[in-house]
Amino acid sequence: MTIGSRRAAVTKALGRARRLGIEIDPDPAFHMLIECWVKGELTMPQIRERYLALLKEREQSRREWKGRSGLSVATEPEDAAESSLMGGTEAIGMQEGDRQREEKSHPRLPKRRRPRKP
Repeated sequence: MTIGSRRAAVTKALGRARRLGIEIDPDPAFHMLIECWVKGELTMPQIRERYLALLKEREQSRREWKGRSGLSVATEPEDAAESSLMGGTEAIGMQEGDRQREEKSHPRLPKRRRPRKP
């Protein structure tokens, strides 16, 4: 893929997410990872690995902060962050319920076929 086609793919995916009301991680580190992919410096599996590490670090910091302040910490399954990334750039932040709602609100139309030339 060229830089232009990667940038177009990111723009399309982020635009679709915004239209569907899906929140995109506002962390500049996330956006820097995506920019590294656009430039061809990292592959998507490397981005996924680094983003999951970022999420784990963020969760650990949150737990430490709440532990020091005496607040209770709600625990989530460790694979929760991973499950939202399984769909690649097309499904950034999408959960199963989001996909189902999208399918219900935007039914897929059959492809139009061109008539055969005689």
